[in-house]
Amino acid sequence: MGERKRFSVIIPGYNVQEYVSTAIESVLNQDFKDYELIVIDDCSTDQTSEVVRKYENVKLIRNKENLASGGARNVGLDIATGEYIIFLDADDYLYENDVLSKIDKLIGNKTIDVVYMGFKIGGNRDEIVIPTEETCIKSYKAGGDIYPNVWSKCWNLDFLNKNHVRFVEKRFYEDVLFVYHGIMAVETYLIADFPVHTYISGRGGSMTTTLNLKNVYDTVDNIKDMLEIKMKTDTPEINIRIQKEIDMCKKRLEDIYHRMS
Repeated sequence: MGERKRFSVIIPGYNVQEYVSTAIESVLNQDFKDYELIVIDDCSTDQTSEVVRKYENVKLIRNKENLASGGARNVGLDIATGEYIIFLDADDYLYENDVLSKIDKLIGNKTIDVVYMGFKIGGNRDEIVIPTEETCIKSYKAGGDIYPNVWSKCWNLDFLNKNHVRFVEKRFYEDVLFVYHGIMAVETYLIADFPVHTYISGRGGSMTTTLNLKNVYDTVDNIKDMLEIKMKTDTPEINIRIQKEIDMCKKRLEDIYHRMS
């Protein structure tokens, strides 16, 4: 194995030919170059792989079966060689061309479990979310966080492997359990109080805007898994997270009902 990279940037994608170039170029245009970029094509039926192949220095993996975002990210994690993992969705992009260098400088010579990162919300909203000491305590990050996404954290790969933190495959909202397991194991963290990602909200055809009963079924499966966690280790964090997921399940059912009415 060659010299280890500082970062592995992992992009999962399914039928993302229209916008994956923006995500890829936001990484390739970084002024910090000690990274590898891994794109996992999760059995796309469009030209996603053909678009990715146009770029040099991008490692393209094509799944033989559709595993959804979580399974695709697991594939990336299993081949990643970077010290730290940054997840980037194919319809999002890195905020500016110096964010990797800023994270590298923040970490320095330390070895930490996770970096909590800021992000900008674009699309149908305009908001910048910056982590603070208050929003980075374990009780909030694992339990009450209104943004329990995986990509606003820069994860130490050895930490993830040591604690067997991986995604549930073939399920929507796979971030929730990954983040819970990861955060509960965290002992050391840093705060990147600047935007690292630009998240595009409300894109037509995205999982969050295309509600169907699978969204509800997968939320219920998440709740079932959390109840099993609660039976083994009853923490304040898991109770808060379960209630939030129950509330979200109700909302998704109501949204589907109103759209059909």
